[in-house]
Amino acid sequence: MNPWTPLLLATFGWGASNVLSKAVLNTGLDTFRFLPIRYFVGLLTLIAFLAATGRLHRPELRVWKAGAILGVLNMAVPTILMTKGLEYIPATMGSLLISLIPIATVTAAHWVVPGEEFRSRIIPGFVLSLCGIGLLVGGGVEVAPSPNTLLLGVGLTFAGVMLAGLGGAVSRRFSVQISPARLVLPQFIFGLLALLIGLAIVGGGRPSAIDGSLWWLLVASGVVGTALPFASFLFAAEINPASRLAIIGYTVPVLGTIGALIFLGESFTWIMVVGAILILAGVSLSERMAGYVPTPGTRSTA
Repeated sequence: MNPWTPLLLATFGWGASNVLSKAVLNTGLDTFRFLPIRYFVGLLTLIAFLAATGRLHRPELRVWKAGAILGVLNMAVPTILMTKGLEYIPATMGSLLISLIPIATVTAAHWVVPGEEFRSRIIPGFVLSLCGIGLLVGGGVEVAPSPNTLLLGVGLTFAGVMLAGLGGAVSRRFSVQISPARLVLPQFIFGLLALLIGLAIVGGGRPSAIDGSLWWLLVASGVVGTALPFASFLFAAEINPASRLAIIGYTVPVLGTIGALIFLGESFTWIMVVGAILILAGVSLSERMAGYVPTPGTRSTA
């Protein structure tokens, strides 16, 4: 297999994820009703893929334990926060804010992953990204419904990014002993269970009818925006070096932004363009200064 094929498929899937999620939310469907359906469709698709490729194994107890931690910490909670953030901000902003996950992973790895200590050399890149966030928020005032909803959406998304970074660091720790191909299924199962528990506790907001066109969006979000990138990444991680895998971190937010502009008709100001450049430049600088590349593909974008 051409090493670029699964890499491009994973990039396309994660790039489409935010656009599909925002399209679903625009119909009025609540986050807690949307995400369990998306994960359930993604889980069924993933099981079919693993079975067809001979990767469907019976996980050991330690794999189930790790999957339970990652399902909650690395998938369910960050995805809830980032998807909830999309209810208040454009998908263009959400895609760019999610690109901060590598920096969050580098920082969290200091306390979670042995041998990956925090290096002060990443601070300039982190500050550069923060400046980009400031400009992104400033430019977003013109395209968000109101300043209050803008700040709420950015706050929820940023909190989701920080937790996803922590989840990514935990994934790095587990990946030393457990193959991602064995972790991905338990992670999805417990992620779905956590979402169902959340739905039972907080409810699903106002009822929203799910008609034929919305079902197509939900299926696309589960298959294209969830299962496709995770399954493709399993192949990509086996035949690509870490330096090439890191390309995903830079191309996904750009692809997601372009998709939102084309398919959702969102606006993008020049201030937001400069903010986007600063964020991506800061992430790139921080990764280079950190001395290692956080493995992409161990989390689920909104």
